[in-house]
Parts: sequence; C-alpha cells; structure tokens
Amino acid sequence: MASQQPTGGHRLLAMTVNNIGFLLDRLGQDCHPLQFIRELTKNSIEAIERTGEHGTIIWDYERVAFELDGLRKLCIIDTGDGMTGEEMVRFINQLSSSTSKQSLQGNYGVGAKITAATRNPAGVSYFSWKNGIGSMIFLFRDELTQQYGLKQWERADGTWTHFLPIEDDVKPEIVEEHGTMVVLHGTKPTDDTLLAPDISPAPRRWITRYLNSRYFHIPENITISCREGNLLVGGPADDIGTRRTVLGQGEYLRRYSTAAGSVALDAATAHWWIIGDHTEDNTDPIEKY
Repeated sequence: MASQQPTGGHRLLAMTVNNIGFLLDRLGQDCHPLQFIRELTKNSIEAIERTGEHGTIIWDYERVAFELDGLRKLCIIDTGDGMTGEEMVRFINQLSSSTSKQSLQGNYGVGAKITAATRNPAGVSYFSWKNGIGSMIFLFRDELTQQYGLKQWERADGTWTHFLPIEDDVKPEIVEEHGTMVVLHGTKPTDDTLLAPDISPAPRRWITRYLNSRYFHIPENITISCREGNLLVGGPADDIGTRRTVLGQGEYLRRYSTAAGSVALDAATAHWWIIGDHTEDNTDPIEKY
C-alpha cells in the first residue's frame, strides 16, 4: 500500500490546558510569597497611567468588613481608569487577557492572577468603578473541582451573572468616578490577611519595605502609601496605625549612602552606593526605611 503524502499546506492542533487549576498552583509555587504585592501594584500603576492624570495607590485594610465584623482583609485601592462588570469578567477570568496590549515584554495581568489567586484560594474580590458606576466580581478556588473561576449569582428572573452592581457605601474615599479596589481573603474566610507572612523581615511595615526594595523610582504622577502600625501586629482594634509613603530604592540610597559613583562599561553604566551602618539617631537605616 502506498503511503499517503501531504498535498501541501498544513494544519495545527492547538495546545490546550488540561487542568488550569493545577497549572495556576504550579506557577504560583515558583513565585516569591510576596510577589503578589508587586504584581497588583504594577496593575494599579498601569491603570493610573491610562488616565493621564495624577493618581493614588493605597495598601490598607478593607474598612467595610472591618467595621461590620472585625475581619481584617488586606486590599489595594487605586484611582486608575476602572473597569465595568463585563470588562472584569473578561479581563480577570481569562489568564492572559487584560486592558494592556498582550506582548512578551508587557505586563498583561498574568502575574497578579497567578500570585494573588493561588495565595488566596478563599477569594479575591474586585470592586471597580467606571464612569461613576460600580461593579464587583469574586475570583476563588472551588473546593470540589479544585478550579479557579468567578462566583455566579442568580438573578430574580432565574438567569445567572458573574458580576454584581455595588452601591457607593463600599466605595473607598479616594475613588470618585473611576478606580478599583482588590481585596485579598486568604486561604479561608476568617484569615487576617493584613498580618505579615512569617517570611517578612519587618512585620509592622512589610508592604512598604517590600515595595521599596522592588521599585527604584516611583512614577512622579503617582503616590503610593501603605498601612503601618499596631493594626498589622495584633494591636488594639482602635489603633489602626498610620499610612507610610513608598519612595523607592533610589530615594533610600540617596538618603543613606555615604558615597556613590558610577563606572562606564562597554555597553552600560554601573552605579554604586555605600550605605553607612547607622543614621544620625543611631538606628539601622535599613530598618528605618
């Protein structure tokens, strides 16, 4: 029997994902435990940059849950361009989909989904406002199927939806016509996600410390601040601490270096700094910053 030979052209059997829940968990294991802080901050920075305006990013506790039942849930709030309910369903529930252009060099939301979702299987709530209208979605890991996805709610007419409209009473103070708040629920609903993970070198200021080490400069049109103080380490419920501004590694080096310089290389310039052991008040500059 003569073998059949291709007559020209070709077809492709596209690669698929057999178990996306396993894939997400496996990718999450390869990330630093605090990587979600950087990824969510980066998403907020890009959302603000799309507005062309000065913007604000705050890492804090979600006040509504705290006031109602004392639950302390870490959240990030930004004054970026925001998303509609339909956009959140499309951008958040698809692994490589976002408002940014998809490219190998760009950030298109994959990092935040992998690092935040896998460390918060109890859920990640997205509250977003666009043109003054608010919507929310709830991304979680289903215990029965071990898959990640969006919660569904049944409407009065018997149909189902993946997003809900929200009232302004849950809107953070800094958000006006547009912005987003992402709330992290942890591994179980009762988790206190504001507390620093065990690996954190500075529990009272763990987010500030991490972001100052991950960003050399903060964009001039963006202000980033993080909750610090007793609330982070189990202090009195009425002592919520303060918010500290993130300045970036460059500002730290400018403030605390005793000498600095640069060396011209063949295809780059190497910059160097020498950090003193202590500041004027005899404290370790790394701990102070």
